[in-house]
Amino acid sequence: MDLYSTPLELLPLEGLRLGEQLLPLAASKEQAEALLGPAEEFQGDQWYYAESELRLDFDQSGRLEFIEFLGGLEGRLQPTIYGLPAFQTGADELIEEFTRRNNGPVDDREQGYSYAFLNISVGVYRSILPKDVQEMIAEMEADGIPTLNNPDVERDRRRAEHWETIGIGLSGYYQ
Repeated sequence: MDLYSTPLELLPLEGLRLGEQLLPLAASKEQAEALLGPAEEFQGDQWYYAESELRLDFDQSGRLEFIEFLGGLEGRLQPTIYGLPAFQTGADELIEEFTRRNNGPVDDREQGYSYAFLNISVGVYRSILPKDVQEMIAEMEADGIPTLNNPDVERDRRRAEHWETIGIGLSGYYQ
């Protein structure tokens, strides 16, 4: 299957829709391979596809327990979730949508870097926050480094405003 040209939709607590086909959570390794082909890379029970932009995690019995997209804003794989483009939608907007749909406890211990929505088993992560970018800009300006139209600053600003990874797991995955 050509993951780069197939619409990809994360369905929390269900699985991953690839065009018209579904890779369900709890699928066997054989089912995953029949749909996606052989993994490009393996690390134990983690299978990687699409130049490591898609990771599948299997439990001890060989059942799919977690699906994660790792490419972020600039990745070639751009999944949707709840009808929203997962990496193109602003981080705050996604948090609002997930909070509404989760209707329950959220693990936000990492203070904005990651969230786990326990009832819908959705997790998101980013390595930089908007406040980190502001601190970086202040340091650069204090050192006399131009920040206006600086491509590194603009890249980090965009990264801080979006999620770098998104994953879904079986019910109870984050608990």
